[in-house]
Amino acid sequence: MISEERTPEEVFEEPIVSLAKETVALEAKRIASIAKSEKLREIRRKLESQRLILRIPRRKLHRICSVALDTSFTDPPLELTGGKLITVIRSHIFYGCRPRKNPRADSKGFLRFVQEFEDLAKVYSKIIERKFVIELLKDVRNGREQLDLVMIDGEIFPRIPPALRFRKHSIMSKLYWKYLDLTGEMLELADETDVAIVGIVKRAYGLDIPIVADIPGLNINDKALATYILNPGEWIDLKSYSEVACYIEEFIKKHEDELPKSTLRRLKERDRWIVGVLEYVDRAPDVELAVYKSSTPTFFMLASKVELFISQRFLKDRIVSYLSSITGINGVPHPIDLVDSMCRITPNLLQIFQQQLYKELMVKLKDQKLAMSLAGLINPEKMYRIGFKG
Repeated sequence: MISEERTPEEVFEEPIVSLAKETVALEAKRIASIAKSEKLREIRRKLESQRLILRIPRRKLHRICSVALDTSFTDPPLELTGGKLITVIRSHIFYGCRPRKNPRADSKGFLRFVQEFEDLAKVYSKIIERKFVIELLKDVRNGREQLDLVMIDGEIFPRIPPALRFRKHSIMSKLYWKYLDLTGEMLELADETDVAIVGIVKRAYGLDIPIVADIPGLNINDKALATYILNPGEWIDLKSYSEVACYIEEFIKKHEDELPKSTLRRLKERDRWIVGVLEYVDRAPDVELAVYKSSTPTFFMLASKVELFISQRFLKDRIVSYLSSITGINGVPHPIDLVDSMCRITPNLLQIFQQQLYKELMVKLKDQKLAMSLAGLINPEKMYRIGFKG
């Protein structure tokens, strides 16, 4: 059995001068003990015996009309004297076709001034993202737009706090319920219009491969594991989220006595999260998972984890084949790379927003000193965040 990773209480503290040599050496030794190549080759053999590792089909793909979408937000928000300024940028780009109604590429900005709840930005960005996809799918339904596939930089299956259902009246909870409602509407429209949706999960720290393959004691995330065991041009079918929930429950029953408490707690939390979304969002059980490694040479030859809501025209293997064919050197589909570069929030952009807020407050309040009190940075040492250099 591969050893469990060290608990936070065991983190070592070292002087800076010895950090690189001594502490990094300890971490390298720990990682090496987890990721021994012999054990990983054994895992590949097990996955192959279960027919979970598949070849990416090479097929001639007809012209596919897709749109890539990404959002970015200030994290943490810009702290001003009068409150926190949340900024969200939403960008999209059509790929492989010319849109009928919408701009081929565009970016929109959204601002919100709040007194607390600085982690609102993430859920705001997801709400803005889902609203855009819904409007796009409505255009398809009404014949104003033609589309085969939507690619989202991020997940389809909503990430929600474990205790959300017990705090229905807080601001955060209301936003998360809105996020869930919009996800349900988006999936219903995608099914109605026969448009497939793909979520590109870049930070894939989940452990679904060991669960589906029934490999206890393996504490390596899916992206790292698949990067090592997959050859270029292969993919792993991780089934749907509804099936993953069943696998987790069976896994816990089978291995509960041998699993570390931290692993058991993490699995139970993951199961509660998945089941909670499945119960609330009608089409959520149809969201599927896959990990693929493109045939295209990429930096580090990274595998990519994706979430898929298939259509009648684009089944799972066809979508994976298409994604593999357009994956660039960074290990993600090229349109996702493009749209990611479009929605970056730069210090200069934040400075423009802060200065414009100051100007508008001065006009409305007719008091320059009060306007500066509200729109000034609460910590002048952070002026580099809005483009000022010391």
